[in-house]
Amino acid sequence: MAFDDKSEIIAHFIGIFETNSEAARLRTDYDKFRAEVKKFDGPNDLLNVNVQVTSPFAANGFEPGMNINSASQSLQINVAPPIHTLQDAAIKALNIQKIPLGTLPDLPMDSQIGGFGAYSFTYFLQPPSSVVTINIQENFLIDDDVFANVDLGIQFTDPSVFHTAVNALANTAESLQIVKIPDLPANGDAIAQNALATVEALATATAPELEGATIDLVHGQEATGTVENGNSVEESSSLNDAMPAVQRPDEGQETQNGAPGHTLNTGSSTLVNQAVVTTNWLDAPVIAVMGDYVSVSAIGQVNVWNDTDTTNIATDAVISSTTHGLNSSTITTVANAVAESGYTGGPETVVVTRIEGDVVNVNYVQQYNFAYDNDVVSVTFSATETYLELSDNTLINLTDLVELGFYYDLIVIGGDVIDLRVISQTNVLLDTDSIHVEGMYEGTMDTSDNLVWNQAVIYQSGVNTLEEMPDHYANTAEMLENGSDNVADGVLNDEALDSAQVLHVLYIEGDLLDVQAIEQVNVLGDADQVAVASETVQSEDGANIQVITGSNALINVATVMDLGVDSTVYVGGEQYSDAMLYQAGFVSTEDPLVVSDTSGLASEAVLFLADDMIEAAQTGSDMDIAPVISNEPPADVMQSVLA
Repeated sequence: MAFDDKSEIIAHFIGIFETNSEAARLRTDYDKFRAEVKKFDGPNDLLNVNVQVTSPFAANGFEPGMNINSASQSLQINVAPPIHTLQDAAIKALNIQKIPLGTLPDLPMDSQIGGFGAYSFTYFLQPPSSVVTINIQENFLIDDDVFANVDLGIQFTDPSVFHTAVNALANTAESLQIVKIPDLPANGDAIAQNALATVEALATATAPELEGATIDLVHGQEATGTVENGNSVEESSSLNDAMPAVQRPDEGQETQNGAPGHTLNTGSSTLVNQAVVTTNWLDAPVIAVMGDYVSVSAIGQVNVWNDTDTTNIATDAVISSTTHGLNSSTITTVANAVAESGYTGGPETVVVTRIEGDVVNVNYVQQYNFAYDNDVVSVTFSATETYLELSDNTLINLTDLVELGFYYDLIVIGGDVIDLRVISQTNVLLDTDSIHVEGMYEGTMDTSDNLVWNQAVIYQSGVNTLEEMPDHYANTAEMLENGSDNVADGVLNDEALDSAQVLHVLYIEGDLLDVQAIEQVNVLGDADQVAVASETVQSEDGANIQVITGSNALINVATVMDLGVDSTVYVGGEQYSDAMLYQAGFVSTEDPLVVSDTSGLASEAVLFLADDMIEAAQTGSDMDIAPVISNEPPADVMQSVLA
């Protein structure tokens, strides 16, 4: 019920009084507790007990497998019959024997002791799995910069025109590149179809006809070893030594004699594609293939560039360098014999594992770098030291795969074997620079010193020796196909299997598909237009200018490592093995404005820097540098390369 105001006030204070009284009583009890605690200054000392443990057993560390032989004892299983049910004669009749455990094979097993001493083993053999990876990496950059702090009366070309010029070079590279990786499969059945289509295209490919191009196409033994720009060499060139000078760590961008100076850098971009695929998936010293056997290694490398520069200054002020192009390939196979087991005498036990369908190990790696870096600069220097950078871009794609699988003593394949390793590399560079200098010029000018670099390695360990299918292996394949877990007597007597006490057999009902495909593409447009006024530089004693419009690096590096052992491959169908190397280079000297198709550009696109766009040099916060925006969308270079 509700109280009146006075009653509410009285009840409130009564509650406070009761609360304070309770707190006082609790305080009294707490003080007593604290007084008892204070009687003891601290905890007693810990009890110190020395424990000594001894055991006749000692850990010997991890011992894989099952090795129950011992130098100190010979273990045996002795099964004694119940004395109240069996007599000596009955024991002899049961033929109970002692089983020396030292003869048991080193395999995972499930053991059971049956009645009256029967001992049985069930062996487990791990079947292989399949793997498919698809890795697509792509970088796309548009970095067309405009910097202008002075009007030198120079008319510049719209950078979008050079996009079309890069397209033209990319089309040329596309026509030169005859080594293509297989199409991405739509399903599992398409893996073999696409791989065989690629093998056929590589076998029938011919060198394209392009005036001025340097082309080398070889097959077989001529494609193996290390080859650079069509010439066999002892070892591959060093990438670090070939890098542009300004990109080397030990050189940098220092001015002459350490004097104050001005650096203008509109180049020095780096495009890198790097891929490493290492597989150690499935192998055996003896392989029986009932169908066809196809094994191909192919490398295709193309470099295309245009590096025609123009300048109005004396030639002795320009660094005498040029674009360096290198195609380097290595295809090699080394022997790798099966390790000796210490056992001879041939198989005593056969263990079979089965795969219904195909076993595949497929890796697709596609890496693309596309960059437009066409800069427009109209500049005068007013300070004693300046560093102006409009480029120095870096685009990187990186893939590193390591796949480890299974080894058997014998692999029997009911279908075909397709073993394909293909690497396709392409570089496209447009570095046509135009430089105009007003007044005297002191310093250096590097409009080139570019690097276009393709390096590919296909390395195989394990030599496959192809032979016709003998009857005992054909019979074994038929037995396994019908569900048997045995092999023909001729297989057990094969010298190649003499060191296998327990024969590990893998039966694949379908095909064995091993496809390693790498495609790498770099495309860079670096057509710079630079106008420099150098009067202010001359006012500084010893001052100089360093202009860098080149020094770009386009790098493709790919490695496929296929690891295995030396194998004897018996083939029931057709056999095809090949190595292919294709290297091409093309240097364009055409004017990119002539190559470009400008019919689709707006009428004002070609000459766009009018007087009202770049005013006289200004200083302070009133300085206004308007960026140039093209009305035409940039050309899609990806379509020309990937079409």
